[in-house]
Amino acid sequence: MKAPTFTQSMSWLHTWSGLLFGWLLVPIFFTGTLAVFEPEISHWMRPEIRHAPAEPARALAVAEARLRQVGEGAPIWRVQMPSSRQPAVGIVWGNREQTREEVLHPLSGEVLPVRATEGGHFFTHFHAELDAGKVGRAIVCLVGLVMLAALINGIVVHKKIFQDFFTFRPQSSAQRSWLDAHNVLGVLGLPFLLLITYTGVVILVDSYLPAATYHFYDGKAGGPRGDVVRSFERRPAGVAAPLPSLAPLLQEAETVLGAGHVGWIGIRAPGDREATVQFMRHLDDRLGAVADHITFAAVSGWELGRQTEWNPVAYAFRTQVGLHLVHFGGYPAQWLYFLSGVAGTAMMAVGLVLFTIKRRKRPGHEFGAATARVYGAIESLNVATVAGVMLASAAFLWANRLLPADLAERAAWEVGAFFAVWALTLVHAGLRAPGAAWRGQLYAAGLAWALLPLCDVAGAPGLLDAMRLGVDLTALVGGLALVYLGWRVSRRFAAAAAKEAA
Repeated sequence: MKAPTFTQSMSWLHTWSGLLFGWLLVPIFFTGTLAVFEPEISHWMRPEIRHAPAEPARALAVAEARLRQVGEGAPIWRVQMPSSRQPAVGIVWGNREQTREEVLHPLSGEVLPVRATEGGHFFTHFHAELDAGKVGRAIVCLVGLVMLAALINGIVVHKKIFQDFFTFRPQSSAQRSWLDAHNVLGVLGLPFLLLITYTGVVILVDSYLPAATYHFYDGKAGGPRGDVVRSFERRPAGVAAPLPSLAPLLQEAETVLGAGHVGWIGIRAPGDREATVQFMRHLDDRLGAVADHITFAAVSGWELGRQTEWNPVAYAFRTQVGLHLVHFGGYPAQWLYFLSGVAGTAMMAVGLVLFTIKRRKRPGHEFGAATARVYGAIESLNVATVAGVMLASAAFLWANRLLPADLAERAAWEVGAFFAVWALTLVHAGLRAPGAAWRGQLYAAGLAWALLPLCDVAGAPGLLDAMRLGVDLTALVGGLALVYLGWRVSRRFAAAAAKEAA
């Protein structure tokens, strides 16, 4: 018997690593794709907020007035300034152990009764940690490394990479057409897939190579940050002194950070003689995800220090972060990432489907007498991984509109809806034949997304602003695409059944 060639060995690795880790890669990649529009989804999930353009000085004035009312005695005040993607003013006050927060109208200063929600951050959190803390982050790190290896050996397996790009035969056999789709999507998105996977692995380096942090910083996770980010805070004196208006400091900060580019304002020890005010820059117009900042003595108004230049090594690292998070480039860059993420998710999903199609046609008998049962379980997991996570994500948004606005632990109920629906899709896939499971869940996911605009209007009546309308239209288009895909899959299974019957 001839020994397998190098390419054949790589094909085996690509197939099995793609299957086993694909059950995590698809949900991670899909939620990461949604997280590109985290601010827009968060805005959609808080319909009490309306777009009301306000000058930075006005926004700071309403925040400062409210903090003077409710934050007296709190050692920490923070203000989140409005932006094109986050139109309200956010304020936070408290101490290191406990804080409170409110959302204000940027013109009137009215406290907006926004519903409790994780917002789009849930998708970001799931993408980075599977909503499972340090254990989840470790799993994501492992999956990222495996994906990077799978991409590289996928290139090795498909030696005719450019020919594969121009070869798509949708009317051919099921196995051939699915393989062509997998190849075309993989080659089309290869630069993006390599970029996003590599940067994802790089920015989590402390999670899987923690030795340097433990050695040089006594295991303190934030240790390296102290070497890079300069702090100009002062120790409170314990001597009372009134806090002057912050408006003149904002004007001076904008001469350094740029007009309209102040994103966060932090006030330490307000009412103390040694109080400080720090202005931090938005990250929305630069590739490197570094926040230039300037700090003033609150009482005297003297500048205590600024940081607008960065260590080259740190800046290179933060550029990897910026490339992954895509805060730069505005909507053109974000839509490019989103569409590339959709293509990447589709490539992985097609790879999972391709595994079962090949084994259905030519069983490998890898599991002996249990092979048929294992293949059935794999098919069920594939359905729940692909269609199920899409349905669960839609359910998360539906829960935002259907749950009472004043429900206790409301944000946790929304997250619970996601995991409950996802678990039910696995049960459904296990009880139904593969064709019926795929058809049912793709149709259900498609309808859930396509009808989301109606849910939005019914659950939060009022004029739609551009951000909410954008989420609704994207959901509608995506939902219709899933319904069409369900119809195509249904036809494929029906044709295959007819062929077997003949």
